[in-house]
Amino acid sequence: MTKTVSIAQNIGNVYIGDSPEYKVNSAINELLNALASTPFQFGSSPRKAPSATIAKIEHNHIQSRRHIIRQYLEQSAAIEAAYRGIDSVIPFGKQTVLLNLRNLYFAALDNIGVDYLGGEIELEKLRENAVLVLDFIILKLKNLAIESKNQNCVKEQIEQGINVVVAHAFIECIIFENPENDT
Repeated sequence: MTKTVSIAQNIGNVYIGDSPEYKVNSAINELLNALASTPFQFGSSPRKAPSATIAKIEHNHIQSRRHIIRQYLEQSAAIEAAYRGIDSVIPFGKQTVLLNLRNLYFAALDNIGVDYLGGEIELEKLRENAVLVLDFIILKLKNLAIESKNQNCVKEQIEQGINVVVAHAFIECIIFENPENDT
C-alpha cells in the first residue's frame, strides 16, 4: 500500500515531519516558562479587581471571560516577575510579547472587519465581537506556544499562563479599548 499526497496549490512550505518552528523558542514561551516556575499558592485570596477594570470589562463587553481576569489577579505579582526575568534572557522580551499581543489584537480586528486605521475604532462592532477577538488572541498565542520549543511547560501551565498574559495586556490597555478614552 502506498500513501500519496496530492497538493493542488501551495502557498508556503510543506514539511513532512516536524516543522523547523518546533525547534525555535519564542518570547511567549520564555514568559510561560517563567510563570510555570513561579510557585502558586492554591487557596490564597486574590486581590479584588479595581473598579476601573470592572468598567473596562463592561465597556468592552467581555463579561463572559471574567475568569481570565480572575486568573490574572491570582498571579499578578508572578507576571511582573516573569516579565523582568525574560528581559534578562531576551533583549526587550517584555516589549516583544506586548507588541505581539497588540499585533494579534489588530489581526483580530481585521478578522471581524473593524476599521482602526482611520483613527477611531468602530466600538459598536468591536463590542459585538469582543469575545471572538479575545478568543482569537488566546488561540493564536496557544498555537505559537505549542508550535515553539517547549521545554518545561505542560499544557495546563501553557493555558493558564496565556490567560494571565492576555489578561495582563487587557489590564494594561495593550488590547481592547479604555473607557476613559471614549468620550
